[in-house]
Amino acid sequence: MSIYLGAFFALGALVVAVGGIAAVIYGWVLPSRRATVVRPRLYGLGVLVLAVSLFLMGAAFVASTDVIESSVRTIAVGLGLVSSKMIRTSGRPAGADQQVPDETSPGSPVGPDGPGDRQ
Repeated sequence: MSIYLGAFFALGALVVAVGGIAAVIYGWVLPSRRATVVRPRLYGLGVLVLAVSLFLMGAAFVASTDVIESSVRTIAVGLGLVSSKMIRTSGRPAGADQQVPDETSPGSPVGPDGPGDRQ
């Protein structure tokens, strides 16, 4: 069973690495991420770190069952995932996560005092 999980994570790492390489070399980012990514090469580097972490996670399933080695690998994968997230978010502008309310929606306009009765 562990060989199948290892193969699954290795295949996932390969797919993620292709996206990271495309971002680093060509500056291409997936269309769903383009609006929030300002520096695609830095984002691609974070994606490559994520791919290495996924590969290490897959290798941990296949490798020996020694407790010390397993805990060291788990810590290494955790640090890789956290650093990947930090690298990827450092390439985005501040406030990119916040949703801007749509002010073109139909409805009655509400004044600064609220929808109360005005006199």
